[in-house]
Amino acid sequence: MTKTKKNRKNNKKKSRRKYLLKKCGLPDVYETRHCFADSTHQTCCHLDREARNYADNTGNSIGELSVKVFEKKHGRRPNNNELTPWCTCVGSQVCGYYSNKFNDKTNIKFINDPFSKRTIKNINGNTHCERKVRNVIGFDSHLTPGINTNLSPADNCNQTNNDFIFENYNH
Repeated sequence: MTKTKKNRKNNKKKSRRKYLLKKCGLPDVYETRHCFADSTHQTCCHLDREARNYADNTGNSIGELSVKVFEKKHGRRPNNNELTPWCTCVGSQVCGYYSNKFNDKTNIKFINDPFSKRTIKNINGNTHCERKVRNVIGFDSHLTPGINTNLSPADNCNQTNNDFIFENYNH
């Protein structure tokens, strides 16, 4: 591959990532450098206060980190009923787990499918449906501190693939 083609490809990846960060509500800052850039942080999750506290207290320090990034973007801390966006691991269904565990507003805004340049939304906020989408995309599973999704088979998702909304993007 020539240097020019390689530069165009890298610029397209950066543009796509910036598009996804914006769609998720995240700024492009040091703390979000992994979001939509690796093999698992592909779920745009909106975290409520209880889920943020649980994450921090169980070794997955995304709660306070999402608040810090929110503050960088908005110049203030979120109020008690505001959600903070964060990119969570689709490989361990983090957002779906938090959404199941707490009766709050934590939800999956979308999951990025980097293999086909599309996002998937309208996903019920539970581990079963996040796992189903993960399987459709073809991501591997892995563990995350504080997350137990061993008992969340995709078969228990009450949505069909037709219920999900697939949106293509050209960034």
